[in-house]
Amino acid sequence: MSSSKTFQKNIIVPALELIKNDGKVKKLYFLPGILSLIFLSILLTYQSIYTYVVILWKQEAAFEIILNFVHSEYLTLAIISAVVFIIFYLAIVPIFDGGLIRYIDQKTNGKSAWVSDSVGFWVFRFYPMFEYNNIFSMFKFVSLINALLFAIRFLWLEYLSYMLTAFFIAFMFSIVINTLIAYTRYEIVLENKTVFQAIGTSSKISLLTLKTTLKLYLMMFFVNIRVVFNFLLFLVFPLVCIWVVGLVTSTIFQTIAIIILGIIFLLLIITITYMATVLEVFTTAIWYFAYREWKEKLNAIKAE
Repeated sequence: MSSSKTFQKNIIVPALELIKNDGKVKKLYFLPGILSLIFLSILLTYQSIYTYVVILWKQEAAFEIILNFVHSEYLTLAIISAVVFIIFYLAIVPIFDGGLIRYIDQKTNGKSAWVSDSVGFWVFRFYPMFEYNNIFSMFKFVSLINALLFAIRFLWLEYLSYMLTAFFIAFMFSIVINTLIAYTRYEIVLENKTVFQAIGTSSKISLLTLKTTLKLYLMMFFVNIRVVFNFLLFLVFPLVCIWVVGLVTSTIFQTIAIIILGIIFLLLIITITYMATVLEVFTTAIWYFAYREWKEKLNAIKAE
């Protein structure tokens, strides 16, 4: 059997069947999916608002609004809410990441798989995934894009060519890093290893199957390009709302238009959350089946 047919049969097809036939696995990742969307939405909203501020030359007005908010009674509440959300987000995502991998492993091996057991089990082995997520989050595509946008904002367009060069170098470096650590999470969860022990094994598997791992990474990159769609939604939708409301002169019809647009936006957010959840489960399943396939190959080589 050719390598492409093996790739499809042993990796892609099982992942698709898992998504299609198991409703519980989608419920498992719905909470972190919502939290991730909220976190990403806050970033995208901030980036979009600042873009409009710069385009419309409203920096002074925006600065005045920020100063008024800093001196308002809501500042303390906003800071506390932000800290609580960030702590909750940083804690929940690693727990559910580990729970999802364990659930897929139990389901694949014919064991009794329960969402609550998988998540509850991983609470006690939380730290390695927490450490892994925070060490390597800077190499994610979203992190690099945000870093580029912040750099453009503070250094302005006259340094754009330098910033794009730096971004390209960082992006290429992130491909190398993400390729080497592609199977780290699965070693942490399924083999109970520390982060750096898991990275060592993951690097061996990746180098042993470099062509296929790069192929998977490229495929996952295009799957996760949905971030661009999210950014365009948050950037363009407010303009559409302003344009539609501007066409209506009656106050009553303006209110109706705002309500309808609000409902449409909410439905889009729910749809994006569901799609993000399904895609996250799908990508985790694909990497799991690839990990299982190549780990057997690595063990066979060690046994020789």
